[in-house]
Amino acid sequence: MFCLQNLFKSYGSVQVLQGIHLELNPGEISCLVGANAAGKTTLLTIAAGLQKADQGQVLRKGKLGYLAQEGGLLEDLSVEENLSLWYAANNRSSKTIFSSVSPASLLGLEPHRHKRVSRVSGGIKRRTGLAAALSGEPQWLLMDEPFTALDLQSREKILSLLNTLKESGTGILFSSHDPAVIAACADRILLLKGGHIHQQFSLRQIPSSERLVNVLEILANA
Repeated sequence: MFCLQNLFKSYGSVQVLQGIHLELNPGEISCLVGANAAGKTTLLTIAAGLQKADQGQVLRKGKLGYLAQEGGLLEDLSVEENLSLWYAANNRSSKTIFSSVSPASLLGLEPHRHKRVSRVSGGIKRRTGLAAALSGEPQWLLMDEPFTALDLQSREKILSLLNTLKESGTGILFSSHDPAVIAACADRILLLKGGHIHQQFSLRQIPSSERLVNVLEILANA
C-alpha cells in the first residue's frame, strides 16, 4: 500500500498542491508529467518523506527508495565507496554490491567501481545514484527526472532495470518529459495540473508499436 491522501502544499502565497489523491500499485510503473513548476518535485519529496505537506497524509507499507535529481553522491569518493555507505546505512553487506544480480551490476557499474564520482560521466553518476536508492531492496521506488541528459547506454540500462524491478513487484513512480522513455516503460501517465492529478491515462492495453504516438498526443494536450 502506498497512498497520498488529500495533500496540500503552499510556498508563501503560491499553492502548489491542492488536494492530491494518488494510489501507487505494486508491479506498476507510473509516470508523473506536467509543466515546469507544476509541483512534480514537491509531490515526490513529500511522498518520500523529505518535506511535510501543509495538509493530508502519506500512507505506506514497505521500504522506500528515492532518487533525487542530484543523486546525493559524495564526489570525492569512488562509485564503490559511495555504494558501501548506502549499503551500510541499510544494514546490508558491502560484499553484495557487485553480486551478479545486484542493481550496480545490472546497471553496468562494475568497470567504474574504483573511479571517483567526480571523474565519471553524468550517466554513470545517475546509474550510481539509482543503485544507491535500491540498496535497501525497497518495495517502492520514487525518482525525480531520472532520464534527464542521459547518454543512450545509461538510458537503456536504467530502462532495463526498471522493467526487471516491475516484474519483481516493485511499485515505481517517476517524473519525466521524455516521450520515448515514457512509452518504453510506463503503465500509467499521471498529469499534474493546477495542483491536482488532472487526468490519468493507462498505457497497458496499447500495443508497443503505438505507444509513442499516444504518449506524444497526451503530452501535447497536457
